[in-house]
Amino acid sequence: MTVKNSRKKSPVTYSEIPLFFSLVDYRNNYYTSNDPNKIIEFYNGFDNREQLIQWMRERPKGIANIREVDGDKDIIVVIPTADFNGKYAKECRENIFKSLHIIFVESGEVPDPYFNYAHNCNVGIKKAMEYNPKWVVVSNDDLIKYDHVGLLLQELRSIDNNSYFSVFTKREIYHSMPQRIGSARRIPFFIYLQCKRVYLNIKRMGEFYKLEYEILSKYLPKIRQVSNRLFDRILYKTVYSFTLTGDFSILSSKFLVKERITAFDETFVNGGEDADLSILLSRFKSKVIDYKIIDIIGGTFGGQNRKRWLRDYVNVVYLDQKITDILFLNIENR
Repeated sequence: MTVKNSRKKSPVTYSEIPLFFSLVDYRNNYYTSNDPNKIIEFYNGFDNREQLIQWMRERPKGIANIREVDGDKDIIVVIPTADFNGKYAKECRENIFKSLHIIFVESGEVPDPYFNYAHNCNVGIKKAMEYNPKWVVVSNDDLIKYDHVGLLLQELRSIDNNSYFSVFTKREIYHSMPQRIGSARRIPFFIYLQCKRVYLNIKRMGEFYKLEYEILSKYLPKIRQVSNRLFDRILYKTVYSFTLTGDFSILSSKFLVKERITAFDETFVNGGEDADLSILLSRFKSKVIDYKIIDIIGGTFGGQNRKRWLRDYVNVVYLDQKITDILFLNIENR
């Protein structure tokens, strides 16, 4: 096994200590805080959703160090990781994807305050496309092997990547699962929003959280299926359906060329970019293969908690705007 190293310079590196902090830096310190109250203060610092989204666009993209493992280049695997030498990355290269060419995009040896998952995926995809592959697999590092990589090779080699722009595997909790976009029903959603406002304690919630749409999962753990579906029916009306790529995306190189190799929208901050990509992919032909890989729920990030949920709300706001401004214009024109 041969490992290649290359480094992509980050907008903010720890060898270059800034002489002053910008407003973007100041706000990011609150956004990345481990204190939920400081994260709430972050949101309260904006007057409206446009200001919040502008901060997302201006936020630096963080460190992206490329580490390559040589292998079969017809199908290249791109894996964002916090630690190339960690247990998850090691399992990927020595077991799960052994024999494939793997491009790890490492976010740095120390915690990176500007880590951006979408950016690191795009950095890896751009590198992968230099080898002219047929398929690019974008995978989280915290997955468990179920089927042998030979089956993945066999299945993908049997598919024309000119005809199908994306491929899905057997369903898991966080990938290859059906999703819905729900339009909020006014009165029950207003009551729900007020309850959430109390939980979040965000003063200006009504001014930039005027959400119209929500992503609703059709594939949940059994214990949550009945309650969540009933809850969703009360709050939302389904207006569009798609399949979520999630933490394991298989993309045709022809699709990536069409999208100029920027599959993920880097405005998102470590959440929502997979749903955004999946909505785009739903406009093109896809195929399901007989291959299974298993999610580790909360492996890298330590599971869901209030801090992570609070941080992810920037993505809920931005995705809602994209759905409103772009998706339904496209649907009407189809």
